[in-house]
Amino acid sequence: TTDVTRTVHFGEPSAFQKECYTRVLKGHIALATLVFPEGITGFMIDSFARSSLWRAGLDYRHGTGHGVGAGLNVHEGPCGISTRHRGNTEGLKKGMVLSNEPGYYEDNAFGIRIENLVHIEEDKAEGF
Repeated sequence: TTDVTRTVHFGEPSAFQKECYTRVLKGHIALATLVFPEGITGFMIDSFARSSLWRAGLDYRHGTGHGVGAGLNVHEGPCGISTRHRGNTEGLKKGMVLSNEPGYYEDNAFGIRIENLVHIEEDKAEGF
């Protein structure tokens, strides 16, 4: 099972669209490269994906990630990455697969989403 999204522009993107894309990409990279202790919840790391957008007063109205399972269960618990605490209390553990999908959307104008799957691995940092 997989869940991947890309953004394509048909034409010449404006300076603002380029800035938004860059901020979404920075959030995606921040989450994909994050080192954290096992058992931390997705609620506690969601802000890393949103921080670059927040610096410009921007945000998105969906969760940043969800568990991905086998047998075509694309949206699978028990874990997720979101600003919502309710139902998002399962700690992240080695071996879990989640989506990483920050975005930005201007109503009636354009939308950006960069989505990949991430696999939680043990880091070489001492204590993690």
